[in-house]
Amino acid sequence: MGPGENILESEPILTKKLSMSRETLRKAISELSQEGLISRWHGKGNFGHPAVSRLPMRFDLNSNFRLLLEKAGFKVLSTRTNWQETAVPEALAKRAPDQTEAHFIQFQQYFTADGQLSIISDVYINQRHLMVYPEAGVYQDNIDNFFQTHCTMKSEYVVAWPKAEVNHQVAGEFNLPLDTPMLSWEEIYYNINDEIMGLIEVHFNPHIMDLSMLLHFS
Repeated sequence: MGPGENILESEPILTKKLSMSRETLRKAISELSQEGLISRWHGKGNFGHPAVSRLPMRFDLNSNFRLLLEKAGFKVLSTRTNWQETAVPEALAKRAPDQTEAHFIQFQQYFTADGQLSIISDVYINQRHLMVYPEAGVYQDNIDNFFQTHCTMKSEYVVAWPKAEVNHQVAGEFNLPLDTPMLSWEEIYYNINDEIMGLIEVHFNPHIMDLSMLLHFS
């Protein structure tokens, strides 16, 4: 498809071409529409958006960093440091002042893409919600799985704050000039009871993490 030539064939034609039922086709179109790959115009038909399909590392669809990197063609290795007890992180004290009396553990997670460090995460977990302490070394689970297997309950939702920053220490770990601007974000994880389970500060190597998102204005 190209610009101006992106209207899909009718549903009867597509069901015949793809050898699938009308119900299956409509379900697929609905899912692709939710991802922004197809737009539906009543009375005009369905329109495909190949430009959207070429967007790299769409974190509006998935914030699973391993999956984002693997879909971009990288071989991914993730490792975790030993944990240690820590005071309430500064970022969380700013976002949630009521957490100042809580007790946390802290550890770091590293993602490498084809051997190059691509993501550094500083993870802070409220000890009140911790059930199994994490082990250092190579790991496979994503952070959502971590809360399910290491905490008293899974996380229900996450609030994230993207920001741009110059962080000399992180830039040095990425082997970048120390004054390199980088994208990072803070994430707070909540459980079903609206209690804060943890905070994660994520730093992205701009030479590898070409993050994108699709926006809609209404």
